[in-house]
Amino acid sequence: MKRLLALALVAALPLTACGSGETSGTSAQVTLTFWNGYTGPDRPALESLVKRFNDTHPGIRIEMNIMTWDVLFQKLLPAYTSGNGPDLVAFDDAHIGRFAAKGVLAPLDDWFTAEHKAALVKPAVEATLFKGKHYAVPMTFTPILMYYNKKLFKDAGLDPERPPATWQDWQAALKKLTKDTNGDGRPEQYGTALPDHQTIQVWPILLWGNGGDLLSLNSPQSVQAVQQWSDLIVKDRVSPTGLGGADADKLFQTGKAATNITGPWMTTGFKEAGLDFGIAMVPAGPAGAVTLAGASSFVLNAKSDAAKRKAAKEWFTFWNSKESQIAWSNGSGFPGVRTDVTPQDTKANPYVAQFAAHSEKARVLLPGQAEFRKIYEEIFEPAVQRVTTGKAQVQPALDEAAKAIAPLAGP
Repeated sequence: MKRLLALALVAALPLTACGSGETSGTSAQVTLTFWNGYTGPDRPALESLVKRFNDTHPGIRIEMNIMTWDVLFQKLLPAYTSGNGPDLVAFDDAHIGRFAAKGVLAPLDDWFTAEHKAALVKPAVEATLFKGKHYAVPMTFTPILMYYNKKLFKDAGLDPERPPATWQDWQAALKKLTKDTNGDGRPEQYGTALPDHQTIQVWPILLWGNGGDLLSLNSPQSVQAVQQWSDLIVKDRVSPTGLGGADADKLFQTGKAATNITGPWMTTGFKEAGLDFGIAMVPAGPAGAVTLAGASSFVLNAKSDAAKRKAAKEWFTFWNSKESQIAWSNGSGFPGVRTDVTPQDTKANPYVAQFAAHSEKARVLLPGQAEFRKIYEEIFEPAVQRVTTGKAQVQPALDEAAKAIAPLAGP
C-alpha cells in the first residue's frame, strides 16, 4: 500500500530503548524515543516541531528514529515483544487495531478531554478507537482527492475548470479521455490510473460511493460498484490493470492518464513535471460524496512508566495545538487535524486548504480492525484483481471474499 509519504532510506538516529527517565545535570529529564517513517519532503516540518518542543520543554527530550515504513514495521513488533520498543510511534491508523489487540499499546482515553475532542476532526478521533478505547492520538488526517490533467480535459472537449462531480459525468469523461488510436486494445492515453495493490486504497472509495463496504462485500451495493468499475476497466479500457500506486502516479505524471486519485504529497512532483493540473473532490456516487482519509496517529508503548506517559501527553497536546498544526500544514503541505485552522492560516501552501475543505467527507478504512492486512491485502485486493483481469465474475468473487472476511472482522 502506498503510504501517506514518499519513502527514501535514511540513516536512523541512535535508538534508546523504553526505560526509566534519564538525568541531565541535576534535574531529571524524561527521554521519549519516537519511531516514524516520515522520510519524505515533510520530514523537515516534523523535525522542526520536535526541536521546538524540546526547546520549550526542558524536562522532556524526544529522540527520533526515522526509517522507511517497511523497515519500521519489520522492527516494531519484535522490539515491543523483547521489551525494547520505542515510547512513541507514528503510523497509519489502519494498524492501530492490529497492535492494540496484541496488548503492546497503552490506552489513551484520559488524554481525550471534551476540549480536545471538540477541536479535532471527528473522523480522526474515531479512527483511534479499538473496542471502545482510544489507543492513539491523531497526528495527520487528509482526504484523498482527484487530480486531473487540464490539457487532456480540454483536448477531449471537456471543461478543464469544471471537473466531473458525479459518477455519471465521471464515467462518461473517463471514456472520452481514453485514447486508443491504434485500435489494439492498449490505449496510448487512459482516462484514469486505478491501482489495485501497494497503493492508497482507491477501490473502497468506489464501494462507499455506491453504499457498499468491505465488511458487506457481497451486498447488492458493493457488487454493483465493483461490476460498474470493472466493466469500465475490462470493456472500456479506462485504466490499465495490475497497477501499483507508484505506477499510477507515473502514468498521470507523464500525461498518459488523465486523472489520478491520491494525496497532497504528490503536488510537488506533479508541479515539477510541468503538469497543468486541477484538484477536486472524488465525484459523488449514488450514495453521496465520500473519499478515503489518509490518517496517521501517535501510539504509546504499553510499558511506558508514569513519567513517560505524562511527558507523552504533553507532546500530544503540543502537536495538536493550533499553532503547531498551522506550522505543520505550512511546512508539510498536509491539512491539520484541527477544525479551526483556516485557509488564511495556511496560505503559505495553497493546496492545504483544497484538501482540508473535504475532511468531513473522508473516512478511515476499516477502523479498529485487528486483521486489517488480511482483510484488505490478502482477500479484497486479490478478488478485485481476479475480476479486473477477467479471471472471475464479480458476484462469485465477492461472495468468496465476503465468506473469508466474515470470521476476521471485529465488532
